[in-house]
Amino acid sequence: MKSWLGIVGRACVEFIIILILLSFAAGASISVALPAGDFRPLYVYAGEAALDLTPLAALLTLFLAFFSFELRIKNRAAGWLGLFCLGALLFSFGLGLRRAPLIRDLATPARGAKSAVRFIPPAAAVQQGRSAVWIGSYEGGEAVDAVGVDFGSDYPRLAYSPRAPLSAKGGEVEIQGRNYSAAMPEAGRVSLVPEASVFAGSWIWDRLAAMDDEPVHLACAVAGGFLLLAIGFRFLCRISGWPLANVFLAGAGLAGLAVMDAALSGPAPLSLLKTLARSFGLSVSGSILLASVEGALGLILGLIDIAARSGGRPGRNA
Repeated sequence: MKSWLGIVGRACVEFIIILILLSFAAGASISVALPAGDFRPLYVYAGEAALDLTPLAALLTLFLAFFSFELRIKNRAAGWLGLFCLGALLFSFGLGLRRAPLIRDLATPARGAKSAVRFIPPAAAVQQGRSAVWIGSYEGGEAVDAVGVDFGSDYPRLAYSPRAPLSAKGGEVEIQGRNYSAAMPEAGRVSLVPEASVFAGSWIWDRLAAMDDEPVHLACAVAGGFLLLAIGFRFLCRISGWPLANVFLAGAGLAGLAVMDAALSGPAPLSLLKTLARSFGLSVSGSILLASVEGALGLILGLIDIAARSGGRPGRNA
């Protein structure tokens, strides 16, 4: 029991360290795509990113815990139970942190600031769609020397107003009775690994982040299915007789697991799962179906791993 609790305690410390490192890396990548006038301290972006990255930090912590339980817990069933409890603790912490009233109150102003309309800078022309706007300066709630051009016809229409009213809600300026978009275009997201976006689905941490307004049991079901599937790949940490090879194989297996989960969350696989469920008379959401499939597969792999016995030289924890 002491070894079991020691592994869990060390894993929690590793989780915090991994989460901090991931958060600052993500915060740095977020700041790359922002205009120079919107820069804030790096720890602000890191704090915002930390809420979304708790599932990824939990997955990496489980990867390290695979080897800790394998080396120190001889009973495979006890090791599997320890990994499940550890994963449930880490994923529950992430979900609870996102839904805590204090965290929600702190995150709401930041999200509101992000969604606030920013007008184009003075003396700069910006084209959006089939129109372009140039504004000389701003005074109060009006644009001074506003020029709008409509490229929607064969003969572009030029409009000018010495003082044009601004709409802060819609980010528009009214020039000679017509509204033109004067909002600053949103900066495109920077993808550090664009080659990874080859599927229509989304990462598990992105899906959980989008479920803040969903019932908590639904988010727990999605996280639980992914957790069971991840633990099912525990056998990779002892698949060969070379410890270093096992480290690379287990790391590759968990990376492939995350990619497979994201691919299965796409519209086509979910539609197929819904069709199969309807054929059995079940009316369940796609998220629950995917979590059920992943959880069942993880349980099967776990049971096989617990029951399997090597025909050759027994492992040190067998």
